[in-house]
Amino acid sequence: MECMGLAARNFAVMAASNTSNLASTGTRRLQLLCRTESRQFRLRRPSVLAMASAGSESCIAVREGFADDEDYIKGGGSELLFVQMQQNKTMEMQSKLADELPPISIGNGVLDLVVIGCGPAGLALAAESAALGLKVGLIGPDLPFTNNYGVWEDEFKGYAICCIQFRPDLGLEGCIEHVWPDTVIYLDDKDPVLIGRAYGRVSRHLLHEELLKKCIKSGVSYLNSRVDSIMETTTGHSLVACEHDTFVPCRLATVASGAASGKLLQYEVGGPKVSVQTAYGVEVEVENNPYDPSLMVFMDYRDYAKHENSSLEAQYPTFLYAMPMSPTKVF
Repeated sequence: MECMGLAARNFAVMAASNTSNLASTGTRRLQLLCRTESRQFRLRRPSVLAMASAGSESCIAVREGFADDEDYIKGGGSELLFVQMQQNKTMEMQSKLADELPPISIGNGVLDLVVIGCGPAGLALAAESAALGLKVGLIGPDLPFTNNYGVWEDEFKGYAICCIQFRPDLGLEGCIEHVWPDTVIYLDDKDPVLIGRAYGRVSRHLLHEELLKKCIKSGVSYLNSRVDSIMETTTGHSLVACEHDTFVPCRLATVASGAASGKLLQYEVGGPKVSVQTAYGVEVEVENNPYDPSLMVFMDYRDYAKHENSSLEAQYPTFLYAMPMSPTKVF
């Protein structure tokens, strides 16, 4: 999230250089190509069902259609359950993408770029790429931003040093709803470290609307659909296979769908196992808040460094953070 804008702009420049010299494919040929691919591929979508027993707050993820544990993790693993839970949240202030963006025109040429995923990374990448003159389509479920996002304040303001380069203004500083002037880090039992850098909590509503506005301005088109697979054609193009036997041809497809990205990516054969990073948060009101409201708090306690552990699982780091919103409220 913190380097979202920079990554989007770098990727957009790369995509533009790779597609600028390619001519569009005719409508008739494209329709024939889609019909041919539709006959050759029969797609099946794995699913995860959330079940909860009466009087219990626990949920169980039921796996269906996954070949093994590795395949399950690539498809999002237990994260899919939380994605489904998040999707049930009501975010009435956020606009619907389908109401604001023109639909992708199926059978009318080949898109330069298809961005799969409609979160902050997907919207930012689509907007930046289209602003460079690419014909960009955005594909994914029309869902609101429901997660909490945090960023270094200077990165949203722009002109911060990142990767030894100056980044241009992202124009997103207005999306920050709360700022901590400094950040403190706790490592093991050592004294905490003040790093002299402000941290901000992002407004989901403001970020969604700002990125959507950029997509509208740059001419991004949209398809409200899940993606089953990405296939290569004999012409060198890609076909993005969506629901209802819909196929979207493009010169380049990129995946920015978070926990659901795994099933669309190819992994190194014989490489390390796929892992999923998970973050959980809760906002509470407390009488005796031990945190300084002016400091963002990061904690990284690696207990395995002090004791010998018999299993690899015991060596995973425990990373915690606290956002003191006020003397009595903490996220």
